[in-house]
Order: sequence, then C-alpha cells, then structure tokens
Amino acid sequence: MRLSFSLALMLVASNAAAQAPSGNLWNDLKAKREMLAGLHQEFDVTQSYTSSHGTQESRRKLVVDISQDKWRERSVSGSGDRIRIFDGQDLFLLEEGEDEYVRTKRKGKDEDPQPGPYNSTDLDLAKAKELERRPCGFPGTDHTCIILDVPVKKWIRPGSSDQMTRLTDGDARLALDSETGMVVMSNVQAVIESDRSSYRRTMIYSLTKMGYGAAPDAALLRLPEAGLHEVKELSRWNAARIKKQLLGKPAPELEVTDMQGNRVSLASLKGKTVLLDFWTTWCPPCIADAPALDKLYSKYGGKNLMIVGFSMNEDRAVVEKFLKTHPHIFPVILTSENELPRPYQIGIFPTYMVVSPDGMLTTAVEGDQGFGDLRKFLQKAGMDTE
Repeated sequence: MRLSFSLALMLVASNAAAQAPSGNLWNDLKAKREMLAGLHQEFDVTQSYTSSHGTQESRRKLVVDISQDKWRERSVSGSGDRIRIFDGQDLFLLEEGEDEYVRTKRKGKDEDPQPGPYNSTDLDLAKAKELERRPCGFPGTDHTCIILDVPVKKWIRPGSSDQMTRLTDGDARLALDSETGMVVMSNVQAVIESDRSSYRRTMIYSLTKMGYGAAPDAALLRLPEAGLHEVKELSRWNAARIKKQLLGKPAPELEVTDMQGNRVSLASLKGKTVLLDFWTTWCPPCIADAPALDKLYSKYGGKNLMIVGFSMNEDRAVVEKFLKTHPHIFPVILTSENELPRPYQIGIFPTYMVVSPDGMLTTAVEGDQGFGDLRKFLQKAGMDTE
C-alpha cells in the first residue's frame, strides 16, 4: 500500500497555532501498536550531516516487521544489507548472506531496544507537544495522524583525541497513526559540537508501504538456527575477502565527498584507471608509500589515472594536521564524514584496490608496495604507463 503523506507536513506543521502537552501520548500509541498481531512497514530513510564543509547525505531502504515485543529490521543501502533482530530478550546484528552475527545483551534495567523509526532513547517524551491532527493519507482508510514536536535530550560524551562531544540542540517532528500507533513520518535533527567542529545531523524516515493485522512468520523474528556463528564484531573486509568475492567483477559503486567538498564517484571516473588507497595517519607502511602515490599521480594523473585516498576512521582535525607534513596532491576522503559501502570498510592498512577504465575490480592488495609494484597493478588494469 503506497502512502501519500507529504514531507511538507513535517516541515510546515510547526506553524500550527495550538501546542497541547502530550507527555503520555507516545506511550498510549505504543500500547495500541503492541496490541496488533503484526505490523509490516517499509521506509525511505535519508541521513545527512551538514557542516561548514558542506553536506554529506546517504539514502537507504528500511523494512520493519513487528509482533508485540519482537521485531526485525532490514536496512538496504550502498553500504550493505544489514539485519537487526530482537527476539524479546537479545538483540542480534548480522549481514544478509554472511555467516556471522553479533549478540547485544541487555542489562537488567534497560528498556527493550526498538527499530529505527521507533527509537525514542534520545527524545524527551515528557516534553512532547501535539501540534495538530490531520488525515494520514492512507489509500482506502480514513485514519487520522497525530503530529508531535519532541525535544531531543542534550548530552555530553568523550570523543576522539581527548575531546568532548556535545549535543547542544535538537528536535523531532513525528507523525503517528492515531488508530494503530505506527510511525508514518519521523524527522529528527540535532546539532553536535566538539572543541574543533560542529555539524547538524538529520534523520528522516518516510513511510512508503505498510500492512498490519496478520502476525509475521515466527522464523522472521528469531536468529536463524543454522549456518551462523557468533562473533564480537562483524568482520571488516580485507584483500583476501575482496579477491574472493569481487575480483574480476564490477567494483561496487562509490560516491563520496573529499575534504574540499568535491564529489567523487566511480561512475564519473569511467574511462580512467582508478587507484583506491586506504590508509591511516598512524600506519608506517602508509607513510612509506605516500611518495610513490604522489609520484604516480604527478606522472599519470593528467592522462588516464585517478588516485583517491581514504583516511579511515579519523577526525578531520587529525588528518588536516597530518597532511600539513605529509601532503597529498590527489583527493582525500574522510570516512568519518562519509558512509562507505561495506566492501570499502577496510580494516588493514594500507590496502589498495585498482578499478579498470570499464569499472572492473582488477587488484586488491595489502601492505606497502612502492612505485614499481603499484605501477604494475595499473598496467594490469590496462593503463598505458609508457
């Protein structure tokens, strides 16, 4: 069932004349939702980070199935296909088609975890205010949606590089079906600050399809019994895994923004040989290879080569300080400010991948390589290095 509920509702309703306190309304609607035998919802999800350096935005599809205190959430995006399952006791995280799972056990007094659109941990629900009620826009029904404004709780937490990170301001605009208690739209915005930077984080859930009444298949709401093993953390990708699953195939699409705010995508680089360099500032082999990379880019960058560097999981301030003494002349991407597809979420440094002009992945290798070996990998992809 497609929905016609407009995003404008979330952005414009703040002009409503009356704002009635609604501290208990969320719990009332939650009780209605839990009375349903089952609930199936599909959302379009947009997440963005806006700072002085521009806006980074990612999109994904979210499928949620709920039955009383159990639920399953599947998130599909360019960054992978991840599943979370709450069986009423433990929360499990796994990836579609993989054989690992992570179990998150709750502490005794913790509230039950909730799927994304229903996660109210950071919301100050006691201060929720009702803005208005209006038709939800479900085809074939006349349900009324309740529009709520809810402040986001402020917090302060330890960050990286001995900095403190603070949520200084935020609010949520929610639309919920008054009869079933289900979320139809959620728009949560928050301002995050540290000693060196600040950004606005926006998360929008827009319902595109729904069904309720029938209980979902019980197997959907529990961890599969066979073919999985428990780990503390889902494995990162490495060269061996990349070779086994992706070598000789089209490289997964990649669209990111470099440190200067310029968009970089593999699609836009078709026709060039692309060398992807995954590194960190604390990695001696990465530093050892840096001159070779710059030499390659200086020699072939004006012809048919593009090198893209990925600084993995480090803050902008750390990388900017590093680049002052170890400058790169090719684009550098901060993974702390960009969402990477799973095959590019690397855990061993340096790792290099080479993509041929027709978009095929031809090389995946770890460790420092030097100018000669790197040039051989480019030749293997079909680049003329004479």
